Amino acid sequence: MSHNYNSHSSVLTKHIKKKVKKDGEHHQSLNSRHTYRQMNPTTLEPRRDLPLHKIPELLAKITGTLSSTLSSSSIDYCEQLFEHYSDPNHQIMSLDGILRFCTDLSIEPDSYEVLLFCFLCRAKQMYSLTKDEFICGLKTLGNHFNNLFDLRTLLFNYQILSYEKEFYIWTYHFGLIDGQRGLSTQNAISLWRLFYSKDFEKPQILDQWLNYLENDINNEIPKTITCDTWTIFPQFAKFIQLNGYESYDDNEAWPCLFDGFVEHYQKTIT
Repeated sequence: MSHNYNSHSSVLTKHIKKKVKKDGEHHQSLNSRHTYRQMNPTTLEPRRDLPLHKIPELLAKITGTLSSTLSSSSIDYCEQLFEHYSDPNHQIMSLDGILRFCTDLSIEPDSYEVLLFCFLCRAKQMYSLTKDEFICGLKTLGNHFNNLFDLRTLLFNYQILSYEKEFYIWTYHFGLIDGQRGLSTQNAISLWRLFYSKDFEKPQILDQWLNYLENDINNEIPKTITCDTWTIFPQFAKFIQLNGYESYDDNEAWPCLFDGFVEHYQKTIT
């Protein structure tokens, strides 16, 4: 900015000298104005020496500078947030820190928004976030916030529909605790219900499916839900929605748990 201002002053001075060469009084007046500008550098006049076609380029540079400033400021704020909610050694945000974070955001710890935020963080396990995961989640939400209210607004308005499949598969692995190879049936029920509570189209058979798992009338429901069963469920739900239970063939390569569910449902409607 200093270089542009000096160039402008030089051009303007030459112009003044030519124009008022024979008018000493006018020349003195203009010099006084020029001296005032030098003494008050914050008083800037429009740049008349800048060609019109250069204006977009100049605006782009200004915008880029402002964006960089915002990004840097946001990163600092993200780190401050993590330090505030993390454990004393600032290596991890444990359950206690996550609960305090949720309280300050005015959201329930078992809400859909918390599940969504953990997905944006690409968290590897429940009840803890590393610094890299936490900052990744905040950066994914965007750089334009510097308070918890703005952060909450971004989270509640985040468009996630295009990541439905990735989010869905991630949810299964997120629910595994202490090295479990399979998701406990109770946790699976909670996560199915939570995942389909807001942004994504709820399968028509979801309530029937979850009631079947919860009631376990014949004591046949396994204690864990396999990744295969979890992954294929949306496809199974869509098949039943389009074709009906009567079109289901248990000789096809569906998980066995679906066989029992269809058999149970058909008995209840006959």
